[in-house]
Amino acid sequence: MKVTNAYQIIITEKFTQSRTFYKKLGFTPVFDGDWYCQLVWPSAPSVQLGLMKQGHETQPPMFQAATIGEGTVLTLEVEEARDAADELREAGFEFALDLRDEPWGQRHFALLDPNGVRIDIASATAELSPEYAQQFKETGEGVLA
Repeated sequence: MKVTNAYQIIITEKFTQSRTFYKKLGFTPVFDGDWYCQLVWPSAPSVQLGLMKQGHETQPPMFQAATIGEGTVLTLEVEEARDAADELREAGFEFALDLRDEPWGQRHFALLDPNGVRIDIASATAELSPEYAQQFKETGEGVLA
């Protein structure tokens, strides 16, 4: 199997609110229908997200139930989480988790979308503790940064 892309689709009864939220966050629609919206990040078009109305008749039953936000995390890696936090605070976003540094070298904060999906906005710009540094695999160096 040769994977060429991967993206999450959020199935939602809050389709309009979700589309507005993700557009405000910075995503751009490349398909914007009345039941499905495919969004991309303009400067990194491989970063994609789909939004689909719950219970749409064109979809098989297994693709009709709404996404339950609890237990779902969408991570957006950025160059510097502190700058992203400042930008989104200015834009009026409410934070579900305030900006913080983690011992595994991540600086991050979190938002909640209209469906309760956790959006973790993170950068690899915090100090990495020796304990966590040992856990990174040599072959994975640079993959997460």
